[in-house]
Amino acid sequence: MEPHPLRGPVRRFAACASALALALGAAACTGGDDEQPAPETPSASPSSSADAAPEASDGGEVTEPDLAAATDRFLGFLGVIDDQDWEAACGYVLDPGTAAAPEGERLQQCADGARGAMADYEEMLEPGVFDQLDASMVQAEPADDGTISLSLLEQPVEVPMTRGDDGQWYLSIPF
Repeated sequence: MEPHPLRGPVRRFAACASALALALGAAACTGGDDEQPAPETPSASPSSSADAAPEASDGGEVTEPDLAAATDRFLGFLGVIDDQDWEAACGYVLDPGTAAAPEGERLQQCADGARGAMADYEEMLEPGVFDQLDASMVQAEPADDGTISLSLLEQPVEVPMTRGDDGQWYLSIPF
């Protein structure tokens, strides 16, 4: 079996994802104790068919529609990373303080942290590097704790996805 032509970019993504996870976690640690403003939909929020809340499963049970929704959200995340849209990328990350995407000041802190941490990787993130990815290249598996484990072209993604209070699936990056 020949290696998939996207294996090189996937390895680059693994390095970028690790840096982004650190950046988002560090950015979130710098704030969040302040009272949050009333929720509003950020203009950078991801938009796709995956934005509609999936049919919720009870508690920690992960269903096939959950796996499909998480896969779509992950691909959306890769798309905004590819575009270097850090605010939109933060919209795919769970803010544990709100159990949804960060908003307002937290969103800006997250985006600023991601932008700074990813500066060293911008060369690897040439626009279009992930344009050829599709759902068939992502493997989403339910974990015993109700999260979803992902791999991309058989390369594990070290960040699980978890369901937010709004029913959306988010990358679970410790803040």
